Amino acid sequence: MKKRIHTVVIILAILAVAGAAAARDTKDSETARYVRSHYTKFEYRVPMRDGIRLFTAVYIPNDMSKTYPILMMRTPYSVAPYGADRYKDSLGPSKAFAREGYIFVYQDVRGRFMSGGRFVNMRPEDAWERGGNAVDESTDTWDTIDWLIHHIKGNNGKVGIWGISYPGFYASCGMIHSHPALKAVSPQAPIADWFWDDMHRNGAFNVVLAFDFFSVFGRPRQGPTTEWPEHLEMGTSDAYDFFLDLGPLANANERFFHHEIPFWDQVAAHPNYDELWRSRNILPHLRNVKAAVMVVGGLFDTEDLYGPLATYRAVERQNPGIDNVLVMGPWRHGGWAWTSGEDLGEESFGFATAKWFRKNVELPFFRHYLKDGPAPHQPEALVFETGADRWRELDRWPPRATTTLLYLGEGHALSWTRPDPEGEAWDQYVSDPSKPVPYTEEITTGWSASYMTEDQRFAGRRPDVLVYTSEPLEDDLTVAGPVMADLWVSTSGGDSDWIVKIIDVQPTKEPRWSNCGHGWGEEHKDRTAGVQRLVRAEAFRGRFRNSFEHPEPFTPDEPTHIRYELHDIFHTFLKGHRIMIQIQSTWFPFIDRNPGSWVDNIFEAKAKDFIPVTNRVYRSAKHPSAVELRILRGQGEEEQHATK
Repeated sequence: MKKRIHTVVIILAILAVAGAAAARDTKDSETARYVRSHYTKFEYRVPMRDGIRLFTAVYIPNDMSKTYPILMMRTPYSVAPYGADRYKDSLGPSKAFAREGYIFVYQDVRGRFMSGGRFVNMRPEDAWERGGNAVDESTDTWDTIDWLIHHIKGNNGKVGIWGISYPGFYASCGMIHSHPALKAVSPQAPIADWFWDDMHRNGAFNVVLAFDFFSVFGRPRQGPTTEWPEHLEMGTSDAYDFFLDLGPLANANERFFHHEIPFWDQVAAHPNYDELWRSRNILPHLRNVKAAVMVVGGLFDTEDLYGPLATYRAVERQNPGIDNVLVMGPWRHGGWAWTSGEDLGEESFGFATAKWFRKNVELPFFRHYLKDGPAPHQPEALVFETGADRWRELDRWPPRATTTLLYLGEGHALSWTRPDPEGEAWDQYVSDPSKPVPYTEEITTGWSASYMTEDQRFAGRRPDVLVYTSEPLEDDLTVAGPVMADLWVSTSGGDSDWIVKIIDVQPTKEPRWSNCGHGWGEEHKDRTAGVQRLVRAEAFRGRFRNSFEHPEPFTPDEPTHIRYELHDIFHTFLKGHRIMIQIQSTWFPFIDRNPGSWVDNIFEAKAKDFIPVTNRVYRSAKHPSAVELRILRGQGEEEQHATK
């Protein structure tokens, strides 16, 4: 039975992702009044080369004494509100854009809401190769731009595109074989390869996002519509309980979806990186880009951290000579568009980083390329250095650094020296899929938006989590770029996941006893004392250690090498802090439960397949385990300076 329920993931998908700026400014009545009094809205059905028409809402400034550039977002999440007399409360990436003066265009992509045609998730990009009337999201963007500049009065012949998350993917598609009028593109948290973005973490299935997202977004429409489908009733306020009660993934169809969600069935039938996923990798197609590009992402984006980093690298590598820059701030998914950016969860960054970005980076970027404004001061990479809490301007990303191994050692210690014990050495734990380690302490029906900075003491106290800690640092230590987990492990079963966390341990200050005799006085509390602040964490499904196309079972209890990337960080562990590494094999319900026994497809696993396994992490000279860090040794190792 389909009922309405509001979950965190659905709210993010519909509001923060689809139109973050509009969602942020909904309560800004002054901005809403300005839009209504200074713009006129029109609705068009723009023809594509194959005859399909796409529903397009256009907001044109009332002052026609001058011309304006076009700023466009293409979205699968609806261009609502519909009707020529109904206006968005805010226009553009932030509310400042409406007062700057642009022609704002919002388009329902092919097959979604009021547009014609058939929708395809992450539609493969191949139309330019096929030629003729072949279509994809790149050709749809090209045809839309061409129609707009020839039919919308008052445009200056220049077009820009932006979008966050799924709309970020459409922004990326739009710059492939750029239309001559396209001058500036900002893919923000763009999906790049859906096997790696959103759906999986190194082959481990992101069950909470996929289930919540596709339960609504994945339902095929019966025809053009202005309405979202109804939501599923979860029956609990706790996603951990819900997904544990769900049991094996096969139960999703039996109890909820009933094979009415086509893409869920496709995901379930394709657990490995095969042609379904390869065809949805946009990165090789990011060629013949002529527009200026500013890729934006969040260092604490739990949905699309891979996308912006991979998109920036692909555009840089495949389009030499164009203006292509990267901005990575201390933000959650879409947080740069609709929060102040001053904090995330319990972590404070000292100032409003997102407001600063919107005013000093995003607005000048589009102003320069679309309105011939002054050249913005835009470094190749503008990245926020957490820990030290400051912006850094870099001439490349990642910056030049020294690769160093931090080894797991005896007594749960970390050392810069390779271990040298006699014989074999390991630490072990029992991982039980019936009692998985939670990825957050937050009780939510979706997933936690701030878990990526959460205090990890709740996990480190469990017996199925290994904890390794360094000595207090004698000097500040800055890590910049991708972090690699390089482990020797074994499992008593046929398969296991491995989750590695990099943690900044705050110093523990000496407590003082309150005179009142009733515990600690408020004046003596320090909320950061002893906090184990998560810096980066990532999961890896062990079956994919040699190939994501052809998984292999483990030989029980045999030491096996696994190596995988935890994505980029830019973090300074301050003097007196300690580095901690936690290792575990469940991370629920962010990641689905690995049965432990070998099954060809975990989506088809039965309840009997889920068994406790004994996992070992080795730390000997023969089988050393470590994390690989890129450490900045000094100012001379990178060309940069700080700004704030």
